[in-house]
Amino acid sequence: MNILVVTFTVAVVLTVYIVLSAAFEIPDRYKKPAKMLHDICVAESGASEELLRQCLDGTVHDDPAVKCYIHCLFDKIDVIEEDTGRILLDRLLYIIPDDVKEAVNHLTRECSHIVTPDKCDTAYETVKCYFNAHDEVIKFCHLLVLE
Repeated sequence: MNILVVTFTVAVVLTVYIVLSAAFEIPDRYKKPAKMLHDICVAESGASEELLRQCLDGTVHDDPAVKCYIHCLFDKIDVIEEDTGRILLDRLLYIIPDDVKEAVNHLTRECSHIVTPDKCDTAYETVKCYFNAHDEVIKFCHLLVLE
């Protein structure tokens, strides 16, 4: 596992913790890896920053580039099942804090069944499911739009 993947994984673990816990303070040391992940996925997908920022209001646009941005995030942290394209957050269970493991298991139970013919659509539909399954998931957007 190279250092970039480790850095991204740390950022995602922090994201999961922030998203699913009562605390919402992002330590400075995690802002740079999160911003790097965001910038890489914006570049790869061509997603509009304006559309991505609208997730702060709970809107996840069905724009093809936004869908592929979401897929990129999951792909970079290696939680996509290669054969099916399903998103499996429970792959992070070995490195996340114990107090959020049940929430990750809940999201996995509720949403990991989603598979579509298009990998970007699968990621998009899974994120919509996450938003419906757990009220605190919207905090994830705050991490992605860091300045």
